[in-house]
Amino acid sequence: MRLIEFKDIVGTVRLKTGLRVGGSTDTIEIGGNDSPVIRNPKTGEVYIPGSSIKGKMRYLTEWLEGKIDPKGNVHSCGDLECPVCRVFGRSANDSKHCLGGPTRIIVRDAYLVEESKDDLRELKNKTGSDTEIKYENSINRLTSEAHPRNNERVPAGTKFTFNISYKVLDIDDDGIIDIELFEKVVLKGLKALLLEGIGGGVSRGNGQIEFLELTCNGEDIREKVTNMKIGGLNV
Repeated sequence: MRLIEFKDIVGTVRLKTGLRVGGSTDTIEIGGNDSPVIRNPKTGEVYIPGSSIKGKMRYLTEWLEGKIDPKGNVHSCGDLECPVCRVFGRSANDSKHCLGGPTRIIVRDAYLVEESKDDLRELKNKTGSDTEIKYENSINRLTSEAHPRNNERVPAGTKFTFNISYKVLDIDDDGIIDIELFEKVVLKGLKALLLEGIGGGVSRGNGQIEFLELTCNGEDIREKVTNMKIGGLNV
């Protein structure tokens, strides 16, 4: 087994709608926001955890590959050629019985670009907050009683850095499967993010994104990902 190469994807992602990625409520006061966004504990700036991006890509890939667990658990198996496990990793127990090598994909935290840092700082000076509060109601179908709730969101238009690395490993003396899975799983997973969104509440309009820039080892792949078809869809 040997490492053939790294596929290094870098770019800029822009929020088309407000983003909801939950943080801790430990310091929330009575009457305050009960559903805050996650922030860097040192700088106080909002960011998108790499685990949120990777988790959503894995979730969508499991659906695309027909690997949904009947109980709703994260998929893991001992099949050497399973595209989900090969790219995103498998449980420790399954790894003992499958010499498929380590997780191929590394998804890093996405941080604010300098332009958006300035924009959110200006927003905070004007309104007292660098985020927005989205108010929602659930309505009792029989009594029409409203049950309000609020969610903090990172505003639409905010831009973040984007970085994913993919290891191409040679465990079969040819490396063909790993290279093929880069496009079949990783790039298709990025297109699925464009269609689905990231973070919480995507079915209610949250978390829609677009790539402003996207390169792999210096090659522009933004149009390739944007125009990629999934199940006959090309949105």
